[in-house]
Amino acid sequence: MTVLEDSRVRSGLRKARRLIVGLAVATALVTASSGCSLIGEFVEQQNVTPEQSLKYQREVALEFIKFQPDVEVITYTSAGGRLGSGEWAADAVVTIGGKKYREGLGTIVFGGDELPVTPPSFTPGPVTVNYSDGTSEVLR
Repeated sequence: MTVLEDSRVRSGLRKARRLIVGLAVATALVTASSGCSLIGEFVEQQNVTPEQSLKYQREVALEFIKFQPDVEVITYTSAGGRLGSGEWAADAVVTIGGKKYREGLGTIVFGGDELPVTPPSFTPGPVTVNYSDGTSEVLR
């Protein structure tokens, strides 16, 4: 397989994954906003402490870096919380190649703007994570 063919296959797989992730996020949001489970019982949105949110933000950032290794900066724009589905999620802006993308980052799925395909020859570098409480750290 040539580099061009490999790149096209990876691009197609990434687009398919983004579609599935987007559908999962949409389903989670509809479930959360309805306040009901599939069997009609009331689901109370669970709040998390600021400490728990920061822990989730860091864990999710590490997972997102594995998924999108060319990310340069992750900036959380909300503290996040648990959706009605039980998943924790928060809004963020991620920077890749100097361009900003709005993303919903969660413990189960990611979704948002279409992200660029990571070049096969890319070497991961440090990633700055700006947390919702104003603190930041560099992850490698």
